[in-house]
Amino acid sequence: MPDATKIETISELLKAAKWLEGKTLAEISDSIKDEDFVPRVSSKAYVGYVIEKGYFQIERNNDSKPDFPQLGVELKTCPLKYNKSKTKLTVKEPLSLNIINYKLECQNTDLTESSLFKKNRTILFVFYIHDFEKKRSEYLIKYTFIWHMDKQVISELNPDYLKIIKMINAGKAHEIHQDQHKYLTICPKHGGKFKDPLCKKSKTTQPFSKAPAEVRAFRLKNAYVDLIISRELETNPYWPR
Repeated sequence: MPDATKIETISELLKAAKWLEGKTLAEISDSIKDEDFVPRVSSKAYVGYVIEKGYFQIERNNDSKPDFPQLGVELKTCPLKYNKSKTKLTVKEPLSLNIINYKLECQNTDLTESSLFKKNRTILFVFYIHDFEKKRSEYLIKYTFIWHMDKQVISELNPDYLKIIKMINAGKAHEIHQDQHKYLTICPKHGGKFKDPLCKKSKTTQPFSKAPAEVRAFRLKNAYVDLIISRELETNPYWPR
């Protein structure tokens, strides 16, 4: 298994990631078999842990730096799903990124100044097939590739980012909703109950209002992650595979 701290180049990292393609989770780590009968709502966390810790030997953390700090590369494990006829694959759910700090983020005037950009400028994507007909240990790794926030990506995501910043600066961080955005939005990231006045872990402060704001993270919508894969595979959205 590769040691994340000893990978010195992007090429070396990609080579290690490509080994995963076509492998089941059990082939990567036997430990996943212990989770076969755990409710599937938890499956994404377990799969991510198998890839991060079981393969790349990355310890769990909430670091603001990327998972491979020496390369500036973040690791993201994402589920895919088949349509009913099993002729097409699409992204199963939106991609959550780093938690937003309203007080710091509001100082930025552009996506390239954001914590989102600093942590996720370059991502190693590991996509696997979430299949309800299989045990979790039998899930298959389908695609791995390196993605960069290049000029095109920045131009596509920046309008949504600026809408988020505008709401924060207006003291309306608690009113931000994903329907306001095309590709980039923010989502709850706390495991609590925001409307419960006693639930402290679901709330945080915002700079221009006394109203509590929900603890949330940046998120890429399904359509945009589908687009990322389509561009990598040089095919149309909803790629038949």
